[in-house]
Amino acid sequence: MANTNESRSFNNIQNSRAEKRKQNKLIQQFTLIGIVGLAVLVVCTLMLMATVGIGESILKSLGWIDSEGRDNDPVKWNTITVTTGDTQQGDLVIVNSTHEYKFPATTDFSEIWGKWNSHNPRIYQQSGLSKYMDTDALNALDAMLVDFNTATGKTDVQIRYAYRTYEEQQALGSSIAAGYSDHHTGLGVQLKYVIGTNAYAFSTDESGTYNWFFENAHKYGFVVRYPADKAETTGVEDYGDYFRYVGVAHATYMYENNLCMEEYVELLKDYTNKKPLKINKAADGKYYEVYYVAVDGSTNVDVPSNYNYVLSGTNEGGVIITVDRSQAVQPETATSAEEGGTN
Repeated sequence: MANTNESRSFNNIQNSRAEKRKQNKLIQQFTLIGIVGLAVLVVCTLMLMATVGIGESILKSLGWIDSEGRDNDPVKWNTITVTTGDTQQGDLVIVNSTHEYKFPATTDFSEIWGKWNSHNPRIYQQSGLSKYMDTDALNALDAMLVDFNTATGKTDVQIRYAYRTYEEQQALGSSIAAGYSDHHTGLGVQLKYVIGTNAYAFSTDESGTYNWFFENAHKYGFVVRYPADKAETTGVEDYGDYFRYVGVAHATYMYENNLCMEEYVELLKDYTNKKPLKINKAADGKYYEVYYVAVDGSTNVDVPSNYNYVLSGTNEGGVIITVDRSQAVQPETATSAEEGGTN
């Protein structure tokens, strides 16, 4: 009987120990799950903080992004073939008295009236002189005019001139010859404010209300095409209310460094894919690298396969590649687009 009791006692001890081992194992498993969950939460929190600019220094210290805020994934290169035709279209083409615009066979233009008419009540005005505009540029322009209305309550800004055909420019009898007007690109727009039936240049406004455009246009991808202090370089005077779409990255850099388009494109010729121009935190919060490649006939050009990029011609014999280095993408999902103004 005593042996039986001792056996039962031994079994009870063994069962108790086994139960404790199970409990300890469960505790370890739950602890591990908790640690992993906490780690995931920390990573997600840091990434969220980075998107609003709070956790960037932490991410830099961890090596997830570099010291300038770019994604730290090395660029993987691919090669494409670029021809002379590619150098003549895009958001960064130079059109002036020495660089004739090459009209493309097809365009991605939208009617300004449709965008203007989508607002009820109307928050800006358009004249019968402006009909069409590059679709991306028009969308950016509309966003800018909406925000101006929100900021000031004004509804008197008028889209005066936008795209012009060769024949329309020729009929004006302008000092700018047909074929050499920036208006041909469809990327530019002249803005004025109206009182009654009269339209006035922003520079005549003594209240300073319309300075909003000069201070904020770059946030929407626009620059003043003909700054008053750059007339010697651009060859155009007294057309300071003409805004040209170039994209947010380039507009930010030009605005912050007081450059006109001619100066900016010339500057970019010193940058290569191995040593690109780095645009840290453009107005859209993204990070870009920009470089130039001269094109002679048919030229092989290195472009990233794991970052989105945009290729634009300069109309001066080269192309500019703008790489969004904010976040790497899978090579098979990387996208590119060709980036496609009187006085």
